[in-house]
Amino acid sequence: MPPGKITGELNLKKINEWLGERGKKILVYHRDADGVCSAALLMKFFPSFETIPREGPIIDKQFFRQIVSKNPKVLVFLDMPIDQEWKKVLKLCEALRELRIIIIDHHLPEKNMNSQRIIHVNPMFRAHVYQPASCVIFELFRRMKYDVVPFRWISLIGIIGDYGIKDCEWMFNEHEKEGGDPHCELSKMSDIISSSITLKGVRGAEKSLRLLIKSNRYEDFKESDELSGWNRIVQKEVKSIVSDFERRKSQTGKVMFYEIKSRMNITSIIATITAERYPDNIIIIRKKSGDHWKISLRYQAGTMSVGDLAKYATKGIGSGGGHVKSAGALVSDWEKFRENVFEYLESAARK
Repeated sequence: MPPGKITGELNLKKINEWLGERGKKILVYHRDADGVCSAALLMKFFPSFETIPREGPIIDKQFFRQIVSKNPKVLVFLDMPIDQEWKKVLKLCEALRELRIIIIDHHLPEKNMNSQRIIHVNPMFRAHVYQPASCVIFELFRRMKYDVVPFRWISLIGIIGDYGIKDCEWMFNEHEKEGGDPHCELSKMSDIISSSITLKGVRGAEKSLRLLIKSNRYEDFKESDELSGWNRIVQKEVKSIVSDFERRKSQTGKVMFYEIKSRMNITSIIATITAERYPDNIIIIRKKSGDHWKISLRYQAGTMSVGDLAKYATKGIGSGGGHVKSAGALVSDWEKFRENVFEYLESAARK
């Protein structure tokens, strides 16, 4: 897709005015490589935002109260399908009469939230494309005449981390023609960001974000011994878990199941690696998280949406959703989730 179609007929002047608003501003970003890179690009040009990394779009009572107590003039949700919680977003607007909200996202939209006080940017409103938030915000800023091209390497790291290369190919072509950084080096930086979040959670996301904001080149970012050390620890654990997957995975039909036994939050990483090994299978990885199960789903063939599968299978027991080839879920009842998975697949097979 040509870059211009990302923004379409958006009111770029209005977005620019809201981002540059004086007063309290909060940036809520997804706690993954794409979210961190997207946040870094935004903070390069609008550094006065307070940042909050979040693992998902759920607006619970604690988070709702946190935002209300801060009383921001502008609230940005970046790389988060916050429209899944659209009723609570509207309640935030009711609670904070002067609040204006910008949503910059790329997940399958549940509701178009554009209104007088909400700007909702998502390339999927116009075409079924998978363009990570790092790509979307790069093109937004380019259209807004900001000098974002020198930081394209940050956007590419986020795109690589979110497996969105195919629908952002023009950005990689531009980078290559201009003698940009090697793809393999950018991939390593993506791994380092993902590992820092896996091992240290919020601290890892914030550390990566601060370093990206300070860095003018990817070489500046890669100099962090601390982040490199975290990456080595995580990669060692990932290698061990992938080996265990081969020994202990179970399979019913085309669905492969595996339960992770690890202190680290690596369901998504393991799901992605194993899905690449078994592209014709639906991969479902689970890990106990308190009283719930954290679940990652992958299906490289893409003939069926695991995002839709996750949304269906979590009804009444949690929340879930995502993309055609990748999705996530958090549920209270694993057996019911498993039952719902096969119910969905059987129904899809009959259509």
